[in-house]
Amino acid sequence: MNEILIVPDVHGREFWYPALDFSGDVIFLGDYVDPYPADRISPEQAVERFLKIVEFKKQNPDRVTLLVGNHEHHYLKRDFSAGRKMHGDEGDLMRSIMTTPETQSLFQLCKQVGKYLFIHAGITKDWYDRRLRYFDDLGNTLEEKLNALIFSDQTYVFYEASLARGGLDDTGSPLWADVSEYETEEEPFDPDIIQIIGHSQRPDPVFVKNVRMLDNKQLYLLKDDKIETFV
Repeated sequence: MNEILIVPDVHGREFWYPALDFSGDVIFLGDYVDPYPADRISPEQAVERFLKIVEFKKQNPDRVTLLVGNHEHHYLKRDFSAGRKMHGDEGDLMRSIMTTPETQSLFQLCKQVGKYLFIHAGITKDWYDRRLRYFDDLGNTLEEKLNALIFSDQTYVFYEASLARGGLDDTGSPLWADVSEYETEEEPFDPDIIQIIGHSQRPDPVFVKNVRMLDNKQLYLLKDDKIETFV
């Protein structure tokens, strides 16, 4: 397996810029906009940097992967909103990007490379059993099913969030599951898959069972079956 540079949640930040000079495969884990107030990044700056990521993908379509996070997903539907959703011109632009077929085709929900599944918040066994088994007609592989489902008319299955994320569901969807949910589940949805996720910002990476949560404003390199900080 080639080296893979992993870019966790961006939210308008600039820590991902070294990826522009990386010659190998790059996977963004989603959540490009809707900056945290504490970071003092304006919506205009966040969108400007997001467009830079989109252009990076366009220039390198075969080696750059853009995953969808919950902060992109909520621009698909006007009646669904997560925290910090941008409005006005920035919100309209994000809605256009996420709903226009030409630009929408640049994104996907997940990417599997060998035993590694890159996905924004990960798949809990509970969500897998309740939801994904009903969509066998969308593809032959897990990746095909999920990537077909995200932009389908059944995208509502990704709205689910647990109490850990302010929702009412037992567990969250692959866009909303909190890393704490993997600590309490009895078994993973697939013991042979290692999930690499973002979404649950922590000061340091969290490795729990078969989940590797990397959302802490830092680039990581997957090399020789090890995840290490990329400097």
